Amino acid sequence: MNRFALVLSLLGLVLGVSAVSAATTAAAPVNSTAPVVSGQPYVGKALTTTTGGWQNAPTTYGYQWVRCDANGHACKQIEGATSKTYTPTSADVNHTLASWVTATNGGGTTGPVSSKTTSVITPALAAKNTAKPTIVGKPLVGAKLVADPGKYSGGAVQSFSYQWERCPKASENCTAIAEATEQTYTVVKGDEGQRLRVQVTATNPYGKGTAASNPTAEVTAPTVKVTTTLAVSTRSTVCCQSVRLSGTISPAKAGEVVTILGRQVDDIFTNSIVSARTDANGNWSVTVKPMIQTVYTAQTSTSTSDQQWIYVHPRVGFGVRGKTFTAKITGRDSFAGSIAWVQAQKANGGWRRIATVVIDQFSVARFHVALKAHRTYHLRIFLPKAQAGRGYLSGLSHTRTVRFSR
Repeated sequence: MNRFALVLSLLGLVLGVSAVSAATTAAAPVNSTAPVVSGQPYVGKALTTTTGGWQNAPTTYGYQWVRCDANGHACKQIEGATSKTYTPTSADVNHTLASWVTATNGGGTTGPVSSKTTSVITPALAAKNTAKPTIVGKPLVGAKLVADPGKYSGGAVQSFSYQWERCPKASENCTAIAEATEQTYTVVKGDEGQRLRVQVTATNPYGKGTAASNPTAEVTAPTVKVTTTLAVSTRSTVCCQSVRLSGTISPAKAGEVVTILGRQVDDIFTNSIVSARTDANGNWSVTVKPMIQTVYTAQTSTSTSDQQWIYVHPRVGFGVRGKTFTAKITGRDSFAGSIAWVQAQKANGGWRRIATVVIDQFSVARFHVALKAHRTYHLRIFLPKAQAGRGYLSGLSHTRTVRFSR
């Protein structure tokens, strides 16, 4: 073989080895942020997903839309829904939706990684009242009344508006009260001798529906000013632990009904949660189980307490079996697509992040972490507040002690 041929042969060998080495060391995509679905959760309104964030330069992406139950669980693939956009159909009504994204490069395919689920999909219809609004509280001068907006069919309500009205005795010929357009209304001296009612208008992208409550009894003046207090046993809790609400009605009156009103951070109106009766000293107490940040108010027939917020941490479970770790996040919502941190305790007692994991469509993550053998580690799972989502504080698991023999 001449010198030129030998050089070409050696060059080919080097190039071949380099190609094999590159193919061997190419890394598959690694997800860094979950995909995000945007759009309105109504039949006929298109939804769009992002790819999420990926490392190692994916060359192609795959998409699969899934239909889940109303709580974002039990997700099943929707046949043919494999593009970046998906338009909900009647089959999606009363379900939530999510997108699953896979990423591919020369090193392989990773995924699917799930987005957070949407709100419950509702029909493409204007809101229609199915249960009339009601008024919580008694018509006494100085008392605060609260409007329960009632129930509605059709597309999900985006907003409620209110108009309080005065009605003459034994007449439905009611007139609007100027500037009385909030969910609550404080009865004034000018209402005495009149009855009160509230008009509620529910709005969604397809139209409006308006309904009126029944008028109250005739407004009278209270003989004694009554006050209601509300205290909470803790300002923050872990979902879904019990929290005690308590208070006193003064002057003391045994058997007085106290209605606890609650509004979750993303609700557009206040609900009646539970009721209690006072003891002989005017005291009362109940327990509630907030699943997301919630504000509570105690309402009696004549007075309303100040508001009290309770803040909520997601519950974070942390399991170890062999070299497989499991994280489980629990709250009111699905945490699919959230990014959690695996933390190891340092010698000085602080904590360092050693891995990040993406929570799947079942609010679970199963993963491995490269740990050295014959060393003891103290590990925990941390879900940052920004990843937990609106209405949640950060989540933190208990600490697990782990040691691998090899």
